[in-house]
Amino acid sequence: MGAALAKSGVGVAPRGKECSSLACCRQKILKEKAVPMIEGYMFEEHELIRLAATECMCNMAMSKEVQELFLAEDSDRLKLMVLYSGEEDEKLRRAASGTLAMLTALHPPICKRIPQVGHGGRAVPWLPTVLSAPLCPQTVHWLEILQALLLSPSTELQHRGAVVVMNMMAAERGVAEQLIASEMLEILSVLAKDRDKPRVAQAAQEALAQAVAYGLIKPGPGQE
Repeated sequence: MGAALAKSGVGVAPRGKECSSLACCRQKILKEKAVPMIEGYMFEEHELIRLAATECMCNMAMSKEVQELFLAEDSDRLKLMVLYSGEEDEKLRRAASGTLAMLTALHPPICKRIPQVGHGGRAVPWLPTVLSAPLCPQTVHWLEILQALLLSPSTELQHRGAVVVMNMMAAERGVAEQLIASEMLEILSVLAKDRDKPRVAQAAQEALAQAVAYGLIKPGPGQE
């Protein structure tokens, strides 16, 4: 167990470490072809191992090689990050939603695929069923997961969720239509006025501005 945590914690940056050290860690993991091992740890029943592996994958997602894995059409990696963003463990949600925020900013096609994460869960094909089945029960809708992030008492989770929504809005009109047709519009409208959380408010404002640009909603005061 200790070895697993040590392995999956390689990509997690302690405070004060230089970015170059992180880059070296990522390259070492890629060179040793250890990404599948990290993915396996993300399905561990032990919560700390699962968390450490997800945090590591969040850092690994900064490399183009790992980003390409998330872009693969036949992969459930993106689905797993969406689902983990809706888990009860706040640290796990923070790592998963942070990964989503980064990936959606870098790759608009990922924004278009998030709505494909639907209700029923299923076994993940690139891991043994015995591992994946207990962690993929009936899953909530992707919209509910994003809305829960935006409504979280945690400002960090709110900001991650707002950034994901902002990126999805900018990616494609069709995706924006799905977001605006839900309760997301009301949530964004409230967050956009929250002066106590400027980063959250800014992301919400930019998301709404994109909806205005698409002609999906009317401009509010100051958006003319």
